[in-house]
Amino acid sequence: MAREYEAFRARSRRDLFLGIAVYAYQNRPLDGYYMEFGCHRARTLCAAWDAFHVLFDWRYVAFDSFAGLPEIPEIDRSPAWSPGGLCTSEEEVVRILVEHGMPRDRLITVAGFYDRTLTPELAARLLPTRAAVIYVDCDLYSSTVPVLEFVLPFLQRGTVLVFDDWFCFHGDPQRGERRAFRELRERHPGLRFEAFLATSEAQAFIYLGDRREEGA
Repeated sequence: MAREYEAFRARSRRDLFLGIAVYAYQNRPLDGYYMEFGCHRARTLCAAWDAFHVLFDWRYVAFDSFAGLPEIPEIDRSPAWSPGGLCTSEEEVVRILVEHGMPRDRLITVAGFYDRTLTPELAARLLPTRAAVIYVDCDLYSSTVPVLEFVLPFLQRGTVLVFDDWFCFHGDPQRGERRAFRELRERHPGLRFEAFLATSEAQAFIYLGDRREEGA
């Protein structure tokens, strides 16, 4: 049964990325980074590479502590999470991706907990290239908040923003990635997003732009 469950999850992830690839191909040019926040076992990065690399010359940026989850604050307490859990080393992630066929020069890794590494200096080094796809697999509200603020300058019209854990915490809008995304939109009310693809785990949105910049 566990094998069937994991096979279903893998198919859902594949279909999600293939759907994004069709969308991006239809809306050319949509260029830039594939950014992923939370890279345990590199399975999602492998699926992204499989879906995108034939059509797009994107670079892949893997953000992770590579030391597992941080201390779990009260708002994120759940039997599913524990400090140090979901840990795959940076070296192992790189090895898996290179053996899967991703050229090493197409991969950038950023190691460390997000509240320390997602700095204006890092953003300046990665810019002016924007993001085509941003995959948020942070699990925790406390980890998602700094990620969403960091990615703001990388958004371009058409960027696909995916939340891998949208239905964690029973889909409670007061917890997890849902709460972080809602609060981001409250802090930045001009940002426009359109709901896109969804699976039993993930929810994707398309970024349409900032009303303030458009003069709306």
